[in-house]
Amino acid sequence: MDIISGSHKILQFGLRSAWANFILFIVYDLIVITGIVIGQGVLKEPYLAIAEVMTLVSAPLLVLLMVAIHECAPQSAKVFSLTALGWMLLLAGSTVIVHFINLTLWRQISVQQKIDYVRFLGWEWPSMMYAIELVAWHLFFGLSMFFAAFVFKGKRWEKVVRIALIATGLLCIFGLIGPLVGDLIWRLIGVFGYGVGFPIVCVLIARVFKNAPSN
Repeated sequence: MDIISGSHKILQFGLRSAWANFILFIVYDLIVITGIVIGQGVLKEPYLAIAEVMTLVSAPLLVLLMVAIHECAPQSAKVFSLTALGWMLLLAGSTVIVHFINLTLWRQISVQQKIDYVRFLGWEWPSMMYAIELVAWHLFFGLSMFFAAFVFKGKRWEKVVRIALIATGLLCIFGLIGPLVGDLIWRLIGVFGYGVGFPIVCVLIARVFKNAPSN
């Protein structure tokens, strides 16, 4: 069958992974928005630290969701699910390294050292760490969403998921326009993709897992 299916345990695992990602991303969005409003446009402590920790937590949850999708993918779509999983692993590894450095090394070095290394470790554009983060969430995440779309080959809700995943992936990738032209306002296209589009996709994927036939 060219539809999502699997054992009852794997389908339940996928269902819970989808909901866990939805909840985490919504809470993250609320924390960031609250922090920016309180900080008058700048995300300050303790909201910044909380957001960093939540990003570290989100990485393995995203991988688990892709693992579930790959396991339940129809045989004819395994190449797409495996590709999506590969891109998600790159996203997880990259963003974990970036945010772990932000939580540890960057907070423990002196002000003078921060000035000396701001273009490498700083969180203002342009910097190397910021560039890695942008590649992770716009390119790696976007490609993972795009390839995952072709796993959902069925009709009805699977078709809705397929369209939503393609849209989310393309939005994330288009967000790379920002760093390419040096104007990060364009990055908001991608932020809308993973910050708004992806939580919606998680709800749709959860519905597919809930209604998928078990074998």
